[in-house]
Amino acid sequence: MHDSTSLASLRHQVGTVLIGLCAGGIAVAFHAAMNLAEETRSELAVLAAGHGVAATAAVIAACGLLAGTAVALVRRAAAEAEGSGIAAVLEAPRRAEPIRAWRVLWVKFLGGFCGLAAGMPLGREGPSVQLGAMVAVLLRRHGPRLVLFRQRAVSLGAAAGLAAAFNAPLSGVVFSFELLRQPFSVRNCFETILVCAVADWTCRVFHGPVLELPIPLAGFRDWHELPTFAVVGLWTGLVAMAFQALLLQLARGFHRLRGHDAAAIGITAAWGCLLGGVLFLWPDILGIGHPLFHAAIAGEMTLAVALAALAARIPLTAVSYATGAPGGLIVPALLFGVLAGQCFSTAFGRLVTPVEPDFHAVCLVAGMAASIGALFRTPLTAMIMAVEITGTYACLLEISIAYLAAHWLLDTCRQPDLYAALGRIHRGEH
Repeated sequence: MHDSTSLASLRHQVGTVLIGLCAGGIAVAFHAAMNLAEETRSELAVLAAGHGVAATAAVIAACGLLAGTAVALVRRAAAEAEGSGIAAVLEAPRRAEPIRAWRVLWVKFLGGFCGLAAGMPLGREGPSVQLGAMVAVLLRRHGPRLVLFRQRAVSLGAAAGLAAAFNAPLSGVVFSFELLRQPFSVRNCFETILVCAVADWTCRVFHGPVLELPIPLAGFRDWHELPTFAVVGLWTGLVAMAFQALLLQLARGFHRLRGHDAAAIGITAAWGCLLGGVLFLWPDILGIGHPLFHAAIAGEMTLAVALAALAARIPLTAVSYATGAPGGLIVPALLFGVLAGQCFSTAFGRLVTPVEPDFHAVCLVAGMAASIGALFRTPLTAMIMAVEITGTYACLLEISIAYLAAHWLLDTCRQPDLYAALGRIHRGEH
């Protein structure tokens, strides 16, 4: 009996390693595709700028075509692939019909590339989560039968996808239990840590042991500065609340287009053309937003630019996500937090006292944690992710204070968890 149990346990562990390798591999491939999309869009803009109005119009039309294609793929081939995909992973236990893993896999991958190439300011982490889950389902169906339960495979693949997307294994583990609501047990915890570690190792084979957003931080802040970070959290909470209200309103509008695929695709194509126009006016505002992240971290962004970026990114992200194009919300939420922290730090330096680089850095990380935690109601995931992708482990207390303030604000204003609210809209529960 003991030998049988040990053999079954070993089989599960081998299956977990296999899921980690494959989910990490697909996340790395998707990361490469997203980088290619960003580079292609930038190069087309530079090329068109020197070849007159006709070339500019061609690039704008190409952005419209790419955006329309992203939504057409979702609406015509796999509706489960819309948006980040995390909501679909959460819905997996309620689904009676089989998961269309192959279809979701290629629609998510190709649709995500088209959406980001068009300039949609969405993230790659949500698609990486769903891609990892679908790879795990395929391994369970067609592989060596090492993982027996569908939902177990989905949870492990999703956790591995997030870990590989951010080079952040601990974030993947906590995400699995906190957001995906995986039952907590010693066995589940062991297997989740194992799958995230393997996925992160796969990521490091290709990208090396690098932080996603390295932020230098010399040490701890003084105790009398701690209340300041509650204000950072409240300000970031206001930003998050504005984004959430706009996104939910737009999502309801696009939900009414169910059954009217041609209209939805046409509207999205027109939106893509508008993004193409923005590409020639302010290219840094589109896509993942790497230039904005790096400018804020380096302290090279003025208050006016930070406020303008916030005012632009909120509606651009909300409309792009509401169309149903494949793309995530965690990276946009991180950018909202960074921009909110940049605004606060710069204003504090002007109005109160000059700020040190460490104070500025903590404001950025506190904004990240407050934004993610407030929008998705995931305190542990928010705080661990913020420090794991930046390396700022010394400011856990400060970001905890910022998160608590942001969560309190949205809870007091009776704002729902964003993924849960989007799920209700998609189910027609307005």
